[in-house]
Amino acid sequence: MLFAIKTFSQYLIIRNFIFEGNKKTKPFIIERELTFKKGDTLWLPYLQKNIEQSKQNLLKTSLFNFAEIDTINSNNKFTDILISVVERWYLWPIPVFEQASRNINTWFYEKDYDKINYGFFIAQANFRGRNELLRAIARLGYREQYGFAYTIPHILGSNTTGVEIKALYYRQKQLAFKNEQNKPIYLHSNNYLYTNSDFTLELFYRPKLYALHSFEISYSYQKINDSLFKKNPHFLYDTLKINNYTSLSYYFRYDKTNSVAYPTFGYYFDYTLANNILFSKKTYIPQINIKGAYYYTPFKRFFNSHGIVLNYSHIKKQSYLMNKAFGYRTSPRGYELYLIDGQGYLLSQNSIRYMLIKPRVKTIYKLKNERFAKFHYAFYLSLNGDVGYVLNRYKTPLTNQLLYGYGVGIDFVTYYDITLRTEFSINHLNIKGVFFHFSSYIK
Repeated sequence: MLFAIKTFSQYLIIRNFIFEGNKKTKPFIIERELTFKKGDTLWLPYLQKNIEQSKQNLLKTSLFNFAEIDTINSNNKFTDILISVVERWYLWPIPVFEQASRNINTWFYEKDYDKINYGFFIAQANFRGRNELLRAIARLGYREQYGFAYTIPHILGSNTTGVEIKALYYRQKQLAFKNEQNKPIYLHSNNYLYTNSDFTLELFYRPKLYALHSFEISYSYQKINDSLFKKNPHFLYDTLKINNYTSLSYYFRYDKTNSVAYPTFGYYFDYTLANNILFSKKTYIPQINIKGAYYYTPFKRFFNSHGIVLNYSHIKKQSYLMNKAFGYRTSPRGYELYLIDGQGYLLSQNSIRYMLIKPRVKTIYKLKNERFAKFHYAFYLSLNGDVGYVLNRYKTPLTNQLLYGYGVGIDFVTYYDITLRTEFSINHLNIKGVFFHFSSYIK
């Protein structure tokens, strides 16, 4: 009997949830991210671990700047759970004025100051308090774009199934039409050289907290004019002036990291299997992308990160648009200014980070809106080393060989998922430079 009483006292039953600060967010959106639910019996030694994991899950939704969870009204058997959040600002009407180069580094180093986009973008996050996302854009300038997207993570009364619909239209009077010596060559015209219409329907399924399945079907219609075709008849695919194709893809993600903006602990894995059906050529282009990252703490205030990406497209004919590897969204450190095209690539990125300034919370008392007045920030020093390889059957410069870069950096992390990395890097050609990135690591 004594043994039974002692054993039972190690457990608490969750009686109720009490919410604070969710002025817009529906309670079921918050409850979806918790590792426990009403009526669960929790073992006390694991209670704090469950609370910390649930806080991380809430912050990774990008709905809240801060989240706190605690037990209240506890007795020997039952407890209530108090969940306090500080919501973010959800409506963002933003004038667009941005550089339009491949990345901020090429815009700065190559002085592409004429490549500017301008217009208007509006995003309504957490629409109806249900974590829905509405986006619309009208962008002019170097790369024109008009589009609309609506993401609904919960449909038909389900907490596990969602949908996204998206329509985009692009057109350009100036663009890069080929790659020479790892540099883009541009063509300018008074007429539109390239137009592209995209329509996408995506269904996603999230049966558990950390796993996501996505099924997507999209249709694209691409067209180039005679001037661009003469400069590069293989711009689209083979010798097409018009390319209309459907893409079918399946995406899976498993994310056990502690942050969506700047992970320091946990692991991440995803892969995409896709098949592009080109109607004009009656051909298929299968694609695969595999990505993984591991984050851990070997010593106090030190955070190691290792990531790898494998990407391959089985392209039978020449295509400038479909043979993109390094120099666009990703590259080994030190190769930000190089355009390295190919049918596939392998990239390993590695960092040792030291927490220079621990995460701190500050309040600007002159600002009355808590969505902006209360913010957090941290600084990290990093030692970086990357290795990459681009597969290209046409054997252009810097392909089919080992590429490596290394260097040091400082990372600034703050609220609204903002991460700014400033890095000094050296590549295998002994070319040095300072490079900027507005994203975290390999995710």
